[in-house]
Amino acid sequence: GINDAVALARSDVGIAIGAGTEVAVEAADIVLVRSQLHDVVVSLHLSRVVFDRIRLNFVWAMAYNLFAIPFAAGFLYPFTDWTLPPAFAGLMMAFSSVSVVMSSLLLRTYVKPTINDDGTMEERGCTSATSCLI
Repeated sequence: GINDAVALARSDVGIAIGAGTEVAVEAADIVLVRSQLHDVVVSLHLSRVVFDRIRLNFVWAMAYNLFAIPFAAGFLYPFTDWTLPPAFAGLMMAFSSVSVVMSSLLLRTYVKPTINDDGTMEERGCTSATSCLI
């Protein structure tokens, strides 16, 4: 209600029900369209899955770039007398970005978990960052 708007605005994560007052809906970070409390668990699960994907993308991009930058910069030339053509180096850097975007697009396969009557949650489909790798 109106009294909750200040608490929703000051909290770390404010969740309001869409059927609530307009002030509370505006102050909340997450607005549940349906008036079901199960959606709170689903929204927290989705945020965990998204954050896991962000973490995976960051680790992948760092590892890839730490491996590819020495090749692109020519650090191996004194040892191998071989340099990477600039066009190929640019293609390698573009592949890094494309792979992160493709990994993020896997979030479209998210399936919300089933919440049983006893309160347990069953995950279905591609719900974690590592269970849905190509």
